[in-house]
Amino acid sequence: MNIRSSFIRWVRKYGVESVVLLVVFTGIWIGYGAYMWGPLVLGFLAALFFKEKRVFLFRDRILLALVIVMTINNIISSLFAIDNPKTTLLSALWFLGLIAPMFYVRFSLNEDNDFFIKWMLPIGFICSLVILLYLFSFFVHHSATVGLEFKRYTFLTLGPATTPDFVLILGGLGYGWLRQKEDEKYRWLGLIYLLACFLGMLLAFDRGGVMAFFIMSILLLSFDYKRLIVFAAVCGVIAVLILTVDAFSGLKRMIDYLYLQATQQELLESQQISTFRAGWEMAREHWLLGVGTNNFSKYSEQYGPRIWWAYAHNIVIQWWAENGIFGMILNLSIVGVVIGRWLKSFRRYRYKYVALGIGASFIGLFIGNMTNSTIYIVKVGIMFYLLAGLMSAIYFVKKDERKEMENAREV
Repeated sequence: MNIRSSFIRWVRKYGVESVVLLVVFTGIWIGYGAYMWGPLVLGFLAALFFKEKRVFLFRDRILLALVIVMTINNIISSLFAIDNPKTTLLSALWFLGLIAPMFYVRFSLNEDNDFFIKWMLPIGFICSLVILLYLFSFFVHHSATVGLEFKRYTFLTLGPATTPDFVLILGGLGYGWLRQKEDEKYRWLGLIYLLACFLGMLLAFDRGGVMAFFIMSILLLSFDYKRLIVFAAVCGVIAVLILTVDAFSGLKRMIDYLYLQATQQELLESQQISTFRAGWEMAREHWLLGVGTNNFSKYSEQYGPRIWWAYAHNIVIQWWAENGIFGMILNLSIVGVVIGRWLKSFRRYRYKYVALGIGASFIGLFIGNMTNSTIYIVKVGIMFYLLAGLMSAIYFVKKDERKEMENAREV
């Protein structure tokens, strides 16, 4: 039975799944994403008992084939690794870790169901405001009591590694939701919101995240050149102000960084740089099969870092080091497929700016992981593949609409 109104458009047969996804998304956005994997997988497995829902879930044959082949590759990789029983089990679980979010999310976004647009995005927007207010209030309090200082501020339930990722994701989704109305007022509100999220990203003190957010913002504002110029100008002023707070020492440090002069030794000893180099050496030495799923930390000390690290600070190197050349190719293929589908469909989707926000957030998060590996953190990984699923869902909505138009012409 269809339930339609001006506020919500959905089908009752997807009602339970939509509510599960609402709980999952809300839990992720407020920082409890590590606990959301359970209900998401249980909801996915429960849907398999119903033929109609099972057919709906497995309609996407290309992504299904890629994930199955990737899982087989990762299991083979882990069978030859150290601690192979544990890593082999983790490789098998990765199948559910990818399939469940990418496929189950389509229950809340399809040709009949706008539940994600009407319910989940507004709640996510509210969560983003709570996160930003928390960061700003702690910055003001710290400045008033200790003095003006730029350090890593984090949201209470997210942590230092994941706060930048969620500011980025929610920034893209929130902008898309605000901009869905074409009024000039909402264009400026979208810009103000993006600038607020950019300041939040600066307070989260993640250099890769700041660059990823800036690139994501260019994508978001690519259809609004006036506000794109304003955004770039304001970001430039903010950057100059931050550099001048400490008597240009920040600018000097940036120049030293670029030219590898005064800070050359410091760079070479940096844990992030050394773990990246360790991941590269690990990938070169174990190029075919890798060292096994989640085994980077067990090998990293052999390649240079003074302390062990679980992540290579580059997600592509991480995929290669742990699951070999084919594991990397298959992961990149999944990313490439969903981005390709998004490029073909987002401009023609009835919620164009929501689709733009979903795709820009996904691309921004992936770019941020060129200097990080937070996709391996469960709460971020679930969100990454949920975004991938939403991008594919938009593609199938447009595909179904084209089929309906072709059938109507034939009749």
